[in-house]
Amino acid sequence: MPRIKTTPTVRFALWALRIYLLILLLLIGIKFVRVFSSSQKQDHAAAGAPATAALTTNQATVATKP
Repeated sequence: MPRIKTTPTVRFALWALRIYLLILLLLIGIKFVRVFSSSQKQDHAAAGAPATAALTTNQATVATKP
């Protein structure tokens, strides 16, 4: 397959796509870590931690109202 000379525009587009791909992979990795760290917190809460510790402030105020 013959090589084709790349123009500056094509070179810039390829760099932009590379950066975009790296950002997407970074965001997926962060989401992956956050999902597994939150599931471990839920496992600890189910293992005997107080139930109110797992509630957010909104849930805690709703849960305490009569």
